[in-house]
Amino acid sequence: MASALAALVALAAMGLSGAASAVSAPPGAQAECDRALTKGTYEDATGTAVVRVTHVSDDCRRSYRLDTSRAATRWFTEVAGKPTLRSGSVLLDGLFALAVDEARANEVDVVSDPAYDGGAPIVCGSGCYQTGKDWSYVWTRDVSYSSDLGLAALDPERMRDTLLFKLSDRRDGSGGTQIVQDTGTGGSYPNSTDRVAWVMGALEVLDWLPDHERRAFAAQAYEAIVNTVEHDRRVIHDAKTGLYRGEQSFLDWREQSYAAWTADDVVNIAMSESLSTNVVHWIALDAAALLARDAGHAQASARYRGWADELLTAVREQLWLPDRGQFSQMLTTTLDQAPVDRFDALGTSLAVVTGIATPDQARQAVQGYPLTPYGPPVLWPQQKDVGAYHNLGIWPFVSAYLARAAAQTHNDAVAAASAESMIRSAALFGSNLENMNVVTGGKETPINSERQLWSVAGMLSLVQHTTFGIDARPDGLHVSPFLPAQLRQRYLQGSSHLTLAGVQYQGHELDVTLQLPTTEVGTGAYAVTGMDLDGRELDPETAITAGMLGEGTSTLEIRLGSPTTHADAPLVVDGSDPEALYGPRTPTVSSVARSATGDRLDVGIDLAGEDPARVQLDVLRDGEVVATNLKPSAGTLVWRDPSSSGLTHESYCYSVRLRYRSSGTTSQHAQPQCYWGPDYSRVEKRTGKDFEATGGIRTENANGVYYRDWGTRAGDTLTAHFSPQVTGNYLFQVQAAVGGPLTSGVSSGVTMARIRDESTGELMAEGVLVMSHTGSWSVINGSSFLPVRLRGGSAYSVTLSGDRLAVNMSHFRSNALYESTRRGPANYADVYAMQLLLTSADLS
Repeated sequence: MASALAALVALAAMGLSGAASAVSAPPGAQAECDRALTKGTYEDATGTAVVRVTHVSDDCRRSYRLDTSRAATRWFTEVAGKPTLRSGSVLLDGLFALAVDEARANEVDVVSDPAYDGGAPIVCGSGCYQTGKDWSYVWTRDVSYSSDLGLAALDPERMRDTLLFKLSDRRDGSGGTQIVQDTGTGGSYPNSTDRVAWVMGALEVLDWLPDHERRAFAAQAYEAIVNTVEHDRRVIHDAKTGLYRGEQSFLDWREQSYAAWTADDVVNIAMSESLSTNVVHWIALDAAALLARDAGHAQASARYRGWADELLTAVREQLWLPDRGQFSQMLTTTLDQAPVDRFDALGTSLAVVTGIATPDQARQAVQGYPLTPYGPPVLWPQQKDVGAYHNLGIWPFVSAYLARAAAQTHNDAVAAASAESMIRSAALFGSNLENMNVVTGGKETPINSERQLWSVAGMLSLVQHTTFGIDARPDGLHVSPFLPAQLRQRYLQGSSHLTLAGVQYQGHELDVTLQLPTTEVGTGAYAVTGMDLDGRELDPETAITAGMLGEGTSTLEIRLGSPTTHADAPLVVDGSDPEALYGPRTPTVSSVARSATGDRLDVGIDLAGEDPARVQLDVLRDGEVVATNLKPSAGTLVWRDPSSSGLTHESYCYSVRLRYRSSGTTSQHAQPQCYWGPDYSRVEKRTGKDFEATGGIRTENANGVYYRDWGTRAGDTLTAHFSPQVTGNYLFQVQAAVGGPLTSGVSSGVTMARIRDESTGELMAEGVLVMSHTGSWSVINGSSFLPVRLRGGSAYSVTLSGDRLAVNMSHFRSNALYESTRRGPANYADVYAMQLLLTSADLS
């Protein structure tokens, strides 16, 4: 078959079948229930799966048996009251039924996690969804993406209650309900900030709930969303870039997707600005604007609309890589705000489906995102010397979002490839697994739960949202099917139609049928030529409201014509070629020093063991590429910056990255190193012995005087005084130890910093600083930065204090049972020093 999908399948040596031997009968006919059904088979070079119908009940519900060479036999039955698929392919019908059955298996009345109340059961409303077979708790991002993908449509009431479980007010009784950021990197929020993904799930629930239930949930959602976006705007918004700070959404195993040098100093993750997290912040702002409008709050609506528009522009300008035709995964840290030449599938897909990407950006991003024979990896390129999970991983829920993005850009090839990956995973492993290994196509990853909630939802999305095009919006159901001809060729030969029966919408039931053209072709997506609702012709652009549906079961019949022109073949990477699959190891900036002539800066560079003959080098300075495609001749080198004559008044910060000459795959950025003047003369530092303190315990060790256990109690303050000699732009930073784990917790150090002119009282700068967990109370790291402009010769005071904004997740009631914060909020830090770093001095 001369198609992009055929090329993809050939690379994997796949051979697939699953069509029924007989043509499907018209929907509703008894033949749909009684006709003989052949088995459905999936087979590739790694294994075989066979799906059989073992029983058909009086109401036409089927029971299935799934046998696979890669997992144990599974039996499951279509769930009463839930949708069923009749496609002419037992394989596809069975896999959809498996997803619905696994969603039911994830329904619980209580959840538990060892970190909460010793693992004791916690009631979650009147019932909720747990995260998977091996995950008995509810995490905000997991359930939110699951809701958006398909579980809100399957059971909006249960999903509503699950989402409500992830809202919390403050432990001090002052209200202020916000969305919960779960335990995570460096003590959770504000290192991890993708809690606003909750909004995606809530919006989907609102579109499926009956009207009498929607209003109450809308009010709850609006309060939480507004409180959250207002808080985030003050705490994590970067006015310089227009983006929001915080770890990538979902890619929360640091070493898997960040440079190794961030692993022990995770405040850099708090200062990173990622594509996926910024997209969900835009979704939250957009929702706040719409909900405020609907609630009659015109001024608030305009405020949030302005913020959303600014963020949309910032994502397009700061993260789009025109030479690559892709969105960058992130900006790494404050001292290096150049976008990395690396991509992630979730962020890319969400940018497309939300409309943040321009139409041209969307087309390029979907068409050019690298695929492998087993499907789309969640990040690109892969990291050397790092195991498989997010790295070297294919995650079905992300593949489902890429399929959505492909449908939106009319890319049949990428949509079919994404669907193939999901079908393969569920069929061969007998469950909607958490992830797959991108090299082997197997489940060889350290954590890989069955019936992972968002993987289950991804399969539902593939059928209901992408193939049938059923999209609930505030004005009703929009139905725009996207069926690639490649999938019909594989699974639906001989089938005249597909029916998704029993879709429940706001108290009504709907059967949706896609009538296929008689001519079968190999590529392209079938075009809609007509639509009838209960026998009456309907404009395909019409939104179907609950009022248009009858008391019984309504039927929507959609006629599909010949496929439209198909997309070009996707970029499929040979996983056996290391330089095609991986980026180079992360290089190091070993030194930044004046040259022998004194008028330029020399940058020492180490290639981290990469062969100089196989890589080329980019040098970045202050977030800009200042030299590109350099060809090193040795593993260590010194590069002289020809445009660094401003070193007398500019504190240049350098990073480097490597790129394989053969493939163009790019490394992470090196940890930035700055020139802070001769003997660090541009750094003005005050240590604990200089502080004026309220709270904490004055202590001394080999590192000097510091204030221990400072920051949690009301009224805790630390003040230091500075007298800079030079007028210019500065960064203020705290040096502290926060002994919680680097990879988890809810007690990241957070403090409000205020800088005032001592003679006039003028507030020069104010902002929240993050003091991420350092892993040990004996390890001291720098905080995030507060930019400020100061006048030489003036005296300034800097005060650290508590503030309603300067809180971590331990301040919220949801963490009253968390193991390390049961006694109360914990915002403790051992503060050793404060410092001003001069970034640029005025010449006058």
